[in-house]
Amino acid sequence: MPQNRTRSSTGATRNPQTHQAILASTIEILKEAGYCGVSIESVARRAGASKPTIYRWWPNKAALIAEVYECESEQVRQFPALGSLRDDLSFLLHNLWRVWRSTICGEAFRSVIAEAQLDPHTLAQMKNEFMVRRRDMPRQLLESAMRRGELAEGVDQELLLDMIFGFCWYRLLTEQLSAERDIDAFIDLLLSGAAAR
Repeated sequence: MPQNRTRSSTGATRNPQTHQAILASTIEILKEAGYCGVSIESVARRAGASKPTIYRWWPNKAALIAEVYECESEQVRQFPALGSLRDDLSFLLHNLWRVWRSTICGEAFRSVIAEAQLDPHTLAQMKNEFMVRRRDMPRQLLESAMRRGELAEGVDQELLLDMIFGFCWYRLLTEQLSAERDIDAFIDLLLSGAAAR
């Protein structure tokens, strides 16, 4: 619900209450109206914050939605090490798809991708910051598998990451996240070409 008074700001330092109100309002609007319904104006109105405060903390709505994704997807980064690349990837991707389906994260990620196609600055941020963090965990899985001798010597880990992300992004963008049975079939195909002989 819109607030009757504007929340206070502490300048460049984020007021925790205002910060949370802005993120919560962004989530609500994404759920109600999707990416096209989100604007700095609508978020400011819903959160009871000023537009200058939002712009001071986030340069555009893509950066704001990216932070929503960062916060809401924390559970994806928490999982047990199962001891094999096949099992670790299976757990990670099943968990990721579930989070994309059951939380605002799927819509938020689609929104960031969409904005990156329209704005070169957002695309650069996505490639150089946002996606660097997204690739960190699966890269660690591949490095651990390499140390265990599960992957062929000299396999291109970055290309493997591209393949994993390409598969997941295609299913996200075409709303095929319910076909989880395909995850393990994909992993089998992926590893059949990369596994140590």
